[in-house]
Amino acid sequence: MKKKIYLAAGCFWGAEHYLKQIEGITFTQVGFANGNTENPTYEQVYTDLTGYAETVLVEYDSYTIPLRTILRLYFKAIDPTSLNRQGEDYGTRYRTGIYYTDKSDLPVIQEVMAMEAKKYDAPLQVEVSQLKNFYSADEYHQDYLDKNPTGYCHLPIELFAYAKNYKPVTVRIRESLVAQQDLAYRDFHSKLMPGINIERIIGIRTPQLRKLAKDFAKDAEIDDFLSSLPHQYYDENNLHGFIISEIKDYNRTIAEIDRILPYIDNWATCDLIRPKLFSKNHDKLIKDIRRWMKSSKTYTIRFGIEMLMTHFLDDDFCPEYLEWVVSVTNDEYYVKMMVAWYFATALAKQYDATLPIIEQKRLASWTHNKTIQKAIESYRITDEQKEYLKGLKI
Repeated sequence: MKKKIYLAAGCFWGAEHYLKQIEGITFTQVGFANGNTENPTYEQVYTDLTGYAETVLVEYDSYTIPLRTILRLYFKAIDPTSLNRQGEDYGTRYRTGIYYTDKSDLPVIQEVMAMEAKKYDAPLQVEVSQLKNFYSADEYHQDYLDKNPTGYCHLPIELFAYAKNYKPVTVRIRESLVAQQDLAYRDFHSKLMPGINIERIIGIRTPQLRKLAKDFAKDAEIDDFLSSLPHQYYDENNLHGFIISEIKDYNRTIAEIDRILPYIDNWATCDLIRPKLFSKNHDKLIKDIRRWMKSSKTYTIRFGIEMLMTHFLDDDFCPEYLEWVVSVTNDEYYVKMMVAWYFATALAKQYDATLPIIEQKRLASWTHNKTIQKAIESYRITDEQKEYLKGLKI
């Protein structure tokens, strides 16, 4: 997915040369941002009377490098506590700034700003605002250090080598996935996922995904991958889900689930997210389940019902929870299937409490019959119970 961000980092010659080396950044252009005049020249901006900042337009492929990664690398190239100065360059034209055009980028920018602020005793002097205007500098300034390899630059040359050799975690993950691709498995699995284009499926078996999740969960940059939504591939979403299941902190787990749920577009990814720590946090979990079930999004509702089924049909069961599921009115197929699965499991585990709902035919006809079908297929329900349930079909 092609996106843009505008970064002011002092003299734009070195800033552009640094940023253009980074894998996933597809185009850069130097210019002037957020000033007060039209079509400013370099000489006019140099007076510091126009309000412009020397800025680099950065176009990038968000599937290859997320904004969070770009911003972390941006901070490596600036002194974020310095006001209107970078290196030996002084003036408001050399101020640092992050200018966005997509409002959905702002939370990511704020997250990185907060993360970087913790590293310094002094306050950050990086301006963050929506892009007001941007004018390209003349051709002389474009790719300046390519044309003048010994030209002036306030950035250390080592930084350029670092940028050139840097490999985003999203790229490393994708390379690991492709290296374990099983085309036969991809072709078979795609038949189970009618709504997913086969071009979006790499074809990675679950054991390999689980192993990769354990390995990458320890990666110092894994948060960049978790924040880079939407992912390009179905397998990346599944890996993402398995990584969430490795997180040890409840609040962070919930935050990551809330972040990915709006992007889940299939039952398989939804159903594989099974955080281990949920079993020890039922008092907190039940509140989040209720919140998910009240959503309007298909797979958020499905996930909530599945967590209710997984964690609250045994010792912590409460008859009220049956009513929560009865009240779900969403008519999407994968929600209705989840409701049927829930009640079939409830019949197996809490038969006496669940049976009246079936007897009173309180579910929609399709869901009612599907519940009975799935219950009859269960080995946990007695033959006598199965015969009785057969007689309750609509």
